[in-house]
Amino acid sequence: MLSDVKASTKYLEELSRQLRSQGLTVHPRESRDIDVELDGSTLCRINDLGNLGYFADKIAGKEAILDRIRDMARSTREYMTLLEQAPPLKADGLEDGYQLLAEFNGTVLAGHMTRYGAQFVTWEWVRNKTSLWQGHYYDPNGHPDSYQSAKRDFAVRSGLLPACALFKQEQLAEIYRSIHETLDGDIPLTDERRKALESAVGQIEEGVPDLEERVAVSAGRERELGLQLDRANTLGGMGGVSL
Repeated sequence: MLSDVKASTKYLEELSRQLRSQGLTVHPRESRDIDVELDGSTLCRINDLGNLGYFADKIAGKEAILDRIRDMARSTREYMTLLEQAPPLKADGLEDGYQLLAEFNGTVLAGHMTRYGAQFVTWEWVRNKTSLWQGHYYDPNGHPDSYQSAKRDFAVRSGLLPACALFKQEQLAEIYRSIHETLDGDIPLTDERRKALESAVGQIEEGVPDLEERVAVSAGRERELGLQLDRANTLGGMGGVSL
């Protein structure tokens, strides 16, 4: 097991990679923590335990970004701790360095560190649990949600949850938009229904880290579609000129 200092360093290095992949600037400090900046302004400071501190006057209008950073710090701390503590995964033909994070019903969730960050894989045991096959790989590649995606895949492949019980991130973003259209519309709602919808909104906001970006992209596509339809209607309505 790594020493506390080395484990903390590896955690901050991994978190820094994730933050930089999202366009944020990271400045390591001598006190085993990091400063996170956006557009030249310091948003927050994160220590080697994953705790986040910030000045309220510096994050006005940037609350969604701060929530995203907080989620990344928490998730990264979780899987780096698991990678440190988990036993090695051994199988025929499998290279060293993989750690067994979870196992259920013949399915495994494993992880290992690469030069680009943590990679996660789900496999199924075969040949009396001596070999693994059909690996689903979740690479870093600047995507901070690889760990969460791998956990969802493990839950479905192992049978812990049916596939229909889990919504994809893009589905949740559209559900979120639809709920807000209902809440913000003129349709009368009972208190019970409004409370249920508002509760669903809160859950989706917690479960989709890049929700704001997904909603903006979806809304932008609909605006573009509206413009295309308007142009088509305008052209279609222009009659010929008789000479």
